[in-house]
Amino acid sequence: MTDPFPGSDPTDFSARPDVCGLDGAPLAEASSLGLHVPVGDGVLDLGSPEADLDGDGFMEAVTRGDGRGLTVYTDVDGDGTVDHVSTVRFDGSYDSWRLANPAEGVPFGGFTNEARAGSPDSSPTPARWERIDHGHI
Repeated sequence: MTDPFPGSDPTDFSARPDVCGLDGAPLAEASSLGLHVPVGDGVLDLGSPEADLDGDGFMEAVTRGDGRGLTVYTDVDGDGTVDHVSTVRFDGSYDSWRLANPAEGVPFGGFTNEARAGSPDSSPTPARWERIDHGHI
């Protein structure tokens, strides 16, 4: 199942997905050292990673929240782009996604806010997220 972080309108791929804590996140710049999360055809900057989830000495995760719940955004492969997202909402629902279309070996998984090379009219590659788990606690 592929989901673009679905919100209330499944055709709306804007930066208001059904994950928590993205409100107010700025668009990522190529020079940013923060974790980048592709949402639709845009890329947001989550700021500096703040947690080492696997004990390897590399900070790879940011936790953000809002009035709905908390989300952990994780860069599993160390390229600077979030590729795993887990949300737990205060209503007891939860979802997990993985980035289904990163470009391997390319900084930020190939996701930028710049037009694709070769055509000034081409939009950036849209993110495709695959929901890997969901339910209710």
